[in-house]
Amino acid sequence: MAVEIKMVVEADLKQVFLIGLAVNGICSHYPFTKLEGYLIETCVVEAVINVVKHAYKDPKGKELAVICRADKESMVFEVWDWGKGMDGLKPAALDFDPEDVTSLPESGMGLFIIQQVMDEVNYLSQDTKNVLTMTKKFTPQEPPHHAA
Repeated sequence: MAVEIKMVVEADLKQVFLIGLAVNGICSHYPFTKLEGYLIETCVVEAVINVVKHAYKDPKGKELAVICRADKESMVFEVWDWGKGMDGLKPAALDFDPEDVTSLPESGMGLFIIQQVMDEVNYLSQDTKNVLTMTKKFTPQEPPHHAA
């Protein structure tokens, strides 16, 4: 049986932590490791921050939605907004010298992180609605070891 949870918040950076807490809590009830739950939370939070910073010229009074959907094999997270869309979803690449802290990019790392952590990432902009869809497959569970 599929489960779906929908969260709607004002597009305000002060609301982002609520989404993060909710996503981490949801992940804790599914077959993800604690690290995977944290990484998934980070991905959803990064996506929500991008909406607040880039989709709405003036986010005051605007909303965004996060939908979590789970089935037997995976969990899907959708981030919806009704602002300015992206130019598409290109593979994110980071071009900097990791040995030189001053060369670290100030932005653009969120999409890279999302694409590295999630198993599938898709983006759709249709009419006035933008949807970033992120899918993470459940961690395979090892069978219990029984002493002989």
